[in-house]
Amino acid sequence: MDLKTNPNYLLTSSSLSKKYNNVKKIAYIIPGYSESHLRQRGYHKVAKFFEERGIEPVHVDIEWKKNNPKRFSDYTEQFLEIFKKPKCTEVYVLGFSYGATTAFLTASKTKPKALILCSLSPYFEEDLIYVKPSWVRWFRKNFVESDYSFTKLAPKIKTKTYLIVGQKEDESCLLRAKDAKKRLSDSHLTLAKGAEHKIGQKEYLETVRKVISKL
Repeated sequence: MDLKTNPNYLLTSSSLSKKYNNVKKIAYIIPGYSESHLRQRGYHKVAKFFEERGIEPVHVDIEWKKNNPKRFSDYTEQFLEIFKKPKCTEVYVLGFSYGATTAFLTASKTKPKALILCSLSPYFEEDLIYVKPSWVRWFRKNFVESDYSFTKLAPKIKTKTYLIVGQKEDESCLLRAKDAKKRLSDSHLTLAKGAEHKIGQKEYLETVRKVISKL
């Protein structure tokens, strides 16, 4: 059974391990908040970029609205339950928006070959003074126990990290990406020219393709 072509197949740690025991390179793709490869076709194009590099893509579906109020720990736990790193296998993790935050928060445990953080969400403690007040109110209303300091977490990440942010995204997103570039020891920042906060936008996808081609 093919995990990529059968969207109803439930990913579990054991099933993933069996399927990818002999695969040399795997890339986990974590979508943005309320998004899924079942609804947003852009994630299938991202998967194809990995395939072109000989890397087997694994779509990760997060139950974003499973609990209320929400916690980022709910998302990290879901990902870690799915995550598997077979022996002698290179593992990559790509996340978009909240998916990028999930990838970042778990990186010290997953220790991938490389992280690709697309439009990392600006909801770390240091970001909130730059975020629109309406966004902050929404975050405070819907999330609890989700205050993380990027400054404190960054030194724990030794993984090579590729950062992508759209040129037309909110200023808080651009600032988050630039700060991440400064604080992550082995990081590279690419600006997706003409792109908004949409991974399915052609300008954004072209930037993702170029970054993946470097792996």
